[in-house]
Amino acid sequence: MAEKLKMLMDIFGKVTFGVLIAAAVFISVFGGVDAQISVKILWQILAVSAVCSVPVLMFDSDASKELSKKGMFVRQLLYFIFVNITVLGLGKLFEWFSFQNFSMVLFMEVLIIAVYAVVNIICYLSDRADAQSMNKKLLEMKKNKKE
Repeated sequence: MAEKLKMLMDIFGKVTFGVLIAAAVFISVFGGVDAQISVKILWQILAVSAVCSVPVLMFDSDASKELSKKGMFVRQLLYFIFVNITVLGLGKLFEWFSFQNFSMVLFMEVLIIAVYAVVNIICYLSDRADAQSMNKKLLEMKKNKKE
């Protein structure tokens, strides 16, 4: 359980950072760099990040190692759709944009894709580094056993 909580907090931090950067870009583009915003946006960013992070807990199981490439792709696609619906839905609820303004919706979608991609790349690189470190330690243990 502690491991899942640690993973959730790690993902939440990465997602929150990405959403914060995306919000800064979005507000700068559509409101100008001198835009006056409410502190509510900070709570909204935390809420969106939390909702988008929680489903990751369902993906971390021993069964995930048995998924085929197709299964992993489907899982990622479903998660991406969930993130899109969440961000667009909560963004509308929080009045971040209007669906009548196509350029706002399009830009929001570009930002969703960018944050999703960057967070996934960072997670992949981190996981790969962990795997390489574990493999190196295993090789060292094998060498020490032979001696």
